Amino acid sequence: MKISPVNALNYISAIKNIKTSETYTHQNINDRFEKQNIYNAISFTGVDGKGKVKQRGMLFHISSLPATRSYCGQFLDPQTNQFIDFLEKSHQTHWIMNPLFALGNDLCPYNASGRFSKNKYLVNLNELTKNRYGNLLKESELPDDITSPVFTMDMLKKQKDPRFTKAYKRFKQLDNNHPLKIEYNKFEKENNDLWLNTYAAYDTLSAKYGTNWKNWPEYLKKLPENIKEENLSFEEVFNDDELDTFNQYKFEQFIYDKQFNEFNNQLKSKGIRLILDLAIGVDPNGVDTWANKNIFLLDKNYNPTKVSGCPPEAAYPYTQVWGHALYNYDSPDFWTYQENSLKKLLKEGDLRLDHFVGYINRAEIPTTYKTSDGRILKDSEIFAPKDKGGMGKDFFEEDWIVRLDKKTNSQGENMFELFKRVAKEQGLKPSDCYILEDFGPLAETKAYKEFKNNFAEDFVSQRIPIAMGIGENISKAQDKNNISNPENIEKQKNIAILTGNHDLPPLREYVDLLLDNKPKDINGKNSPALFREFCKDELHLTKNEMADKDLVLKELMKWHYTRNVKQVQTTLQDALGLYFRPNIPGFWNGMEDKYKMKTTAEALLPFWSRVFPKDFLTRTDKSGINPGYKDLADDYVKMMDELYNP
Repeated sequence: MKISPVNALNYISAIKNIKTSETYTHQNINDRFEKQNIYNAISFTGVDGKGKVKQRGMLFHISSLPATRSYCGQFLDPQTNQFIDFLEKSHQTHWIMNPLFALGNDLCPYNASGRFSKNKYLVNLNELTKNRYGNLLKESELPDDITSPVFTMDMLKKQKDPRFTKAYKRFKQLDNNHPLKIEYNKFEKENNDLWLNTYAAYDTLSAKYGTNWKNWPEYLKKLPENIKEENLSFEEVFNDDELDTFNQYKFEQFIYDKQFNEFNNQLKSKGIRLILDLAIGVDPNGVDTWANKNIFLLDKNYNPTKVSGCPPEAAYPYTQVWGHALYNYDSPDFWTYQENSLKKLLKEGDLRLDHFVGYINRAEIPTTYKTSDGRILKDSEIFAPKDKGGMGKDFFEEDWIVRLDKKTNSQGENMFELFKRVAKEQGLKPSDCYILEDFGPLAETKAYKEFKNNFAEDFVSQRIPIAMGIGENISKAQDKNNISNPENIEKQKNIAILTGNHDLPPLREYVDLLLDNKPKDINGKNSPALFREFCKDELHLTKNEMADKDLVLKELMKWHYTRNVKQVQTTLQDALGLYFRPNIPGFWNGMEDKYKMKTTAEALLPFWSRVFPKDFLTRTDKSGINPGYKDLADDYVKMMDELYNP
């Protein structure tokens, strides 16, 4: 019997060779969540003609760019300008970027201290030598121009912190009528009470007592509340040295804000809009929990009683524990915090809501668990292997899932109504500025279906990368009432399809696996053979052409851009056909055997600290560990020209 392209793609996720039967510990969770082991599908019918997709975005974090006199990418840098030129030449309408919040030592942009303070190490020190920055630095004071393939937080601190201090000392000496001082005063006025004062106070105290505020002296743990109750200011409680540090941290955030706005205006002038990522939570030891304790689920010692996470899923059959402090939706102050942070973030760009299903069905992972034999397990002990006294990596209780979509604020708005109103008040269309990562394994729940019925036209819905497929259960995927049925998806609006994202293997790696000359039956399905069927019927390739993996990759990329969808999102590595990955989920938790890296220059040392070589988009030399990719970049630009400028 001939296998259709639709059926072929249903099985592609099997290439990961995951035992999808390893799901929740209790079988009745499957029934409650209607778990089907399928991902949301995308339509394979396509459209006639070229250049159908009007919104085209590329995912790449600015910190992975090379830079001048910086260990990581930065605003207003010639290397950043090269990348922006590449986006423009390749007809991109969006630069998709992971979060830009202030970072901890793990450098993970999804583990932010708070929603307001930003990563000051993206500031370009070279700009501070210019007149519009008051000549705050001298050329001779800039750091050496050293290139490194990776960076650490310690490297960034040693490189930039002493220069921030020099710049701040000169800033204080500027005349009050200096344009930079006037800009700073405006920045302070707009942000002091909202977040800036508490951020600067937190960093001032962190420098002295460490970044975990729960280890600070008792009176400092409660400092934000005491200041509010006693009608004081932080300036009144700090000594002179602390006050100077406090003001320097505010200055650094001002410089970030100024350079970010210049960078954002540079993008807008070329018709490119940012899509920024909003992580689902914040660090329980960070500034937001210290400054807003009542909006989080904390015990009397300010430790989280429950933290964020995700149940086992087909792509990762273990319980994920992210560790964010969980928001208290019953706190009126939470809704104010949510609204204020959304307003600020939407001024910067469109928002991708990370792991969106968590806004509907939240996984609340307890920090303490009592076993049936009376043992008390804490934190990671809960998920230790059973032979080591734990409950197992895939352990998950049914009542750890809590439905949040019925929670409302004082105006009777649920979360999604709040999102819509805030966007409209900023003069934005919700259907343009909110992108949902909504292909998680809980997407088939009753709550999710209700969300789709009520809000489908107001949010852009991402769909799983095509090379991962839509799961294994054909009968349910083809059910006419199932939202993952390709026919039903054709009727939906605001669909974004992806070639990949920041923590999946790149498209080239999938193509390599699926075009293996020795097809393997994986989970009972011959995925490589099925992918060839897709290449024949959808990409219109001959058997001989399928032997050329570069051609297959190119035609697969073109296929994405000719779908009848709202938005296509690709990654830099997929655009260039590289094996590079910015992140490997769970790598540090024993999953390194699951995601083997290709031993190529661009695949080595991935994670969030990986930096591409200088001028990688304009050089052709591929020797050594600093290859250039001009030929690959030119090929991608040529392909996009053919599609969008025929």
